[in-house]
Amino acid sequence: MSKLTLQYEGIVLKEYALGTGVTIGRLPDNAVIIDNPAVSGHHARVYLEGNQVVLEDLRSTNGTFVNGRPITRQLLQHGDEVLVGKHQLVFDRTAGEAPPVTTAPMEGLGDTVYLDTKQHRALRATLETARVEAARSINPRPASSSAPAPRMGVLRVVSGRSEQDEYDLGAHTSLIGRSDTALVRLQGWFKPSVAIAIARSGNTYIATALGGKPLVNDVRLEGRHNLEDGDMLSVSGLVLEFRWKDAERAESAA
Repeated sequence: MSKLTLQYEGIVLKEYALGTGVTIGRLPDNAVIIDNPAVSGHHARVYLEGNQVVLEDLRSTNGTFVNGRPITRQLLQHGDEVLVGKHQLVFDRTAGEAPPVTTAPMEGLGDTVYLDTKQHRALRATLETARVEAARSINPRPASSSAPAPRMGVLRVVSGRSEQDEYDLGAHTSLIGRSDTALVRLQGWFKPSVAIAIARSGNTYIATALGGKPLVNDVRLEGRHNLEDGDMLSVSGLVLEFRWKDAERAESAA
């Protein structure tokens, strides 16, 4: 099984087996907890995509870097060094089977702060340029032929307790769970902190199971699922329907 080795200034701190995926961040509901104010509450995630391992930045404050380059989403190769805050995570593709590592919750972590070093300020400037370029690739300027913009997906609440009746999936990554950073907040202490992550790429929405026992169309969600119009997500008593926003408008007008 693949693993991540957490290091700080060359010193190995912990090793984490990846399994189907892990989240990385400062808050105690992450699998990889980094107690450093330069790390966002939910900073990044690593998950399986077929036989490949993908690293995705979760709109962190200080960015995520692979081998010194800022990334928003990237396939990991054996030996890649991931920089999160001031900590390194080394990806080992050939690691043998290992039990998952658990870490005690951290308290009094405070808000995320920006790293204030000349090197990291330069890296942040590069990251911002990469984010702008990525946004342009997803939402390009309309050509003279008036090419259609990417479609917007929404989650409509069918049953269960929820703060809203409908949620727009406009962000690059939208979370469902009890966490404060989740778009769809699950109600109750015993709900999973992050149950599902929904990643958007153009006209494609991909749901990834990260906790609990979520269902898609009454089938256990294991790994990743490309969402289609009308798909039903069941998460800890909350039932959500994935729809395209233009389809929602057409139904309202009918």
